[in-house]
Amino acid sequence: MKVAIVALISLFAGCLGAQTNQTESTTTTTTTVNLNGTLIDQGCYTTRTQRTETTNSGENATTRTETTRVVTECPATISTTSFGLLTPDGKFVRFDDAGNTRVVEMMKSNRDWNDYVTAHKPVKVHVVGNHNGDVVVIKEIR
Repeated sequence: MKVAIVALISLFAGCLGAQTNQTESTTTTTTTVNLNGTLIDQGCYTTRTQRTETTNSGENATTRTETTRVVTECPATISTTSFGLLTPDGKFVRFDDAGNTRVVEMMKSNRDWNDYVTAHKPVKVHVVGNHNGDVVVIKEIR
């Protein structure tokens, strides 16, 4: 009986010793982006595509199709609360909520930005941040 108990204890101890701790590790890679562009009012920015067709009837019937991309952009103002960045190549990037709050604070404290906005001039900025879906999380803006 003592031999059976010793064998059972040895077997149980061996099973416990054989177990390993398994942990999962996940690595997330974020890419930092550097963007230059003009601050604009995100709430006012729109794009639409306009398509027109012209048909010339007659003996040599022709159809001409013209597609035009129409962009409405509004410069940032003192009362703007949601901002975006329009890059020189026409790409529009939205900022996250924290970034919008940061830009509002900078509009109030940065005299140059305030002067540009008051004079209805574009505010050119450099943004360093990370993409999070379709928005950019701002790390630095100047």
